[in-house]
Amino acid sequence: MRVTSEVLVTRSLDRLQSRLTAYERSQSELSTGRKILTPSDDPGGANRSMSLRASMRARNQELRNSNDAMGWLNNADSQLQSAMERTRRARDLTVDAATLKDPGAHRAIATELRAIADELVGIANTEHMGRPLFGGYADGEAVAQDADGTLTFDPPAGQVDQVMRRVSDTEQVRVNTTAAEWLGAPEDPQAPGAPADLVTFLRGLADDVDAGDQQAATQALGTLDRATDRIAGNLTDIGAATNRVESAKARVNDALFAMRTELSSIEDVDIAEGIMELQIQEVGYQATLQALSKALPPSLGSFLR
Repeated sequence: MRVTSEVLVTRSLDRLQSRLTAYERSQSELSTGRKILTPSDDPGGANRSMSLRASMRARNQELRNSNDAMGWLNNADSQLQSAMERTRRARDLTVDAATLKDPGAHRAIATELRAIADELVGIANTEHMGRPLFGGYADGEAVAQDADGTLTFDPPAGQVDQVMRRVSDTEQVRVNTTAAEWLGAPEDPQAPGAPADLVTFLRGLADDVDAGDQQAATQALGTLDRATDRIAGNLTDIGAATNRVESAKARVNDALFAMRTELSSIEDVDIAEGIMELQIQEVGYQATLQALSKALPPSLGSFLR
């Protein structure tokens, strides 16, 4: 086989191009910090990498859902704690009304009981991020008042609007309670003997205390105890949901850490190994240049010199 100068030059340039390609590849891996620059570099690794990134996006969305859920739950817990404190204050005032004889004290107690009732309405209409905290999916106020003081609940009693947040692939958590639930609104206020909601009850109690009816104040203590227990029950539900969300957040963070570790093992370049590989390719490239400079036929200019 006859090897001409043209063949020698072509093969030499091919070898030089191969060395240069390997050298550039090492530079690109080290500069980007990634071993997989295109899917063709490692089809299996690229497929696993895409699957991991899709799973990480889902986990990150679950983490955002959990953070949003914590906002709802923490706000609801704070407001219900305030409602609990005001209800207990109403009970203490009722005990005083059942024992004191002074009409002036009765008027003062009645005034404060009405103020507590109004405050509970304000708590029930608390908003969270522009939405009613205790209104489920309603757009307006959770508790509306007519001119005569009659309350209307939205959602009404018996309609439990459950605001849910997905915190994992298989788990959704309710992050709300409604005003009708913790205020104890009856499903049919017009039914004979139907118990009144807490706000309406306190306003009626204030009228009885103002009139000096100590027997009504004594009988009201049991109702206030049940109201306190009802709010405490809602607080328990909120606390249990908070624990579930916190546990789900911890699991999601653990899963994300494991996924990042696996993704790093697939995609990331070991810096020390990458630097060594770059130096090897650089030495190889320089050696190839020197070898070719001696092996290739001299150019006309070099020959004339």
